[in-house]
Amino acid sequence: MVRTRVGYAGGKKRNPTYHDLGDHTETLQIDFDPDVISYDELLEIFWSSHNPGRGSWSRQYMAAVFFHSEEQKKAIEASRARVAENIGGEVKTRVLPFTGFTLAEGYHQKHTLRRSQQFMLEFQSMY
Repeated sequence: MVRTRVGYAGGKKRNPTYHDLGDHTETLQIDFDPDVISYDELLEIFWSSHNPGRGSWSRQYMAAVFFHSEEQKKAIEASRARVAENIGGEVKTRVLPFTGFTLAEGYHQKHTLRRSQQFMLEFQSMY
């Protein structure tokens, strides 16, 4: 099982919102079953889902991965080194300690699915 939610992380402001983020970054939180998909597989998807060699132009949209443990940090750093070698340059994606997550407003959740009436009908039938 994999479950995702969008929200805000990495900042110090209490209870950030889309219109008042403070120093937070828009993020995706993932719950996963390691018997179905490994943390390393998730990292592969993460690195291939953005350009890790391009710097972020704002804190709100910063490319970052947040670690929950030293084990995760080591896995991230190892995969980051492989990515740097593959792109032949510096990886500018930030690696940061997880300090908390605030769920984004409901209208931000499943944004792409909401644009498809067929998917939304299926989604509503499931939940």
